[in-house]
Amino acid sequence: MLLGILMLVIFIPVFWALVIRPQQKQAEQREQDHLAVVDSLAPGDRVESFSGIQGTLVEVRETTVRMEIADGVVVTMARLAVSTKLDDGGADDDGGDDDGQDGLVQQVNNPPTSDDASVTADGDPS
Repeated sequence: MLLGILMLVIFIPVFWALVIRPQQKQAEQREQDHLAVVDSLAPGDRVESFSGIQGTLVEVRETTVRMEIADGVVVTMARLAVSTKLDDGGADDDGGDDDGQDGLVQQVNNPPTSDDASVTADGDPS
């Protein structure tokens, strides 16, 4: 009984030091990094919100920002909703995502017909 209590008294601080405290430090660092990004916002910056909306800042106020997401479409959102600044060099202007699934969309929209050569699971033409 005494051994069990002693193990518990030793295990809890060790668990806290090895697992919980490092996660707390990482969370604090992420929050500081996010606040640094939010504090450095300026009109003309390309940004992405936490919801994934990308656009260019038109106006930056104390608690809100106005972001142009398409030509003539400006939305107002909380300043803290901005997650990251985007580099203009790597940004796509066409608004499409490069997830490598364009072929999948093409295949779904144009399924193979019976005239197309079919291939079995082992790779041999049927």
